[in-house]
Amino acid sequence: MKRIFTTLLTAALFAGSANAGTPPPTLAAAADQPAVDGVNGKLDAFYGAVNNSYIRGTSAAISLPVGQHYGLQLDGLYARGFETDILGYGAHFFRRDPSKYLLGLAAGALHSTDFNDILAGVEGELYFDKFTIGGFVGYNNFDTRVQSTFATRVNTERDFIAARIFAAVYPIDNLMISAEWQNRFGKNFAVVGLEYQTPVRGLALFVDGGLGDSDFRQLTGGVRYYFGGAKTLKARHRQDDPENITTVFGGTSGAGVSSPGSSAPSAPKPLPPT
Repeated sequence: MKRIFTTLLTAALFAGSANAGTPPPTLAAAADQPAVDGVNGKLDAFYGAVNNSYIRGTSAAISLPVGQHYGLQLDGLYARGFETDILGYGAHFFRRDPSKYLLGLAAGALHSTDFNDILAGVEGELYFDKFTIGGFVGYNNFDTRVQSTFATRVNTERDFIAARIFAAVYPIDNLMISAEWQNRFGKNFAVVGLEYQTPVRGLALFVDGGLGDSDFRQLTGGVRYYFGGAKTLKARHRQDDPENITTVFGGTSGAGVSSPGSSAPSAPKPLPPT
């Protein structure tokens, strides 16, 4: 009996020590999540107004895994607004742990016959249970050939620092409410947004509204379709694609090509008599 008891005790201690070195399956699964959960993408159609100009268009993004810990995303946009056609493109290269953070580089540009808007910088996100906080900071070159909120004359090209800070909350996993601050052209802008993923797989609705210096106003909304696996909106935002840089800064580009306080340049003052 003593020999049997000793044998069972030894076996139990050995099994316990073996299991002690093995992490729980849930933790192991979380640690093994890739930066991008397979090839995925999204396609938007939007309509709205920025300052006194109606704008409509479509944007798209595709995300690709680069190994286990890195991801690559390509962005595109076409819009009609400010009486001109606008083309946009962008790219992101990032490292991400979908349970904790994203950190990477992002660049993008918007082009039309009236302006060129180029951005490049660093972006990051921190993930909590029901919250995400993040931001962008970088270089912004803006070349405008029309009267704008910051240019005292047309054919003006200037360099700026562009910055963005945002916070998003998920009351439920398929609903995001966000608020952000942007600084562009030395001016401040506040934007709030809402996105809801419908019961139809991959189909979401969104709306964004903003106010800012120089009487800036923005209200846009539309429909978004996600390509990829079946998952919640929060999971898509953390496991699939970062935000499209051409749409993130597309609204505030309107502050650089319009002047809501004045519909036309002021007439030149007469010269004093000699």
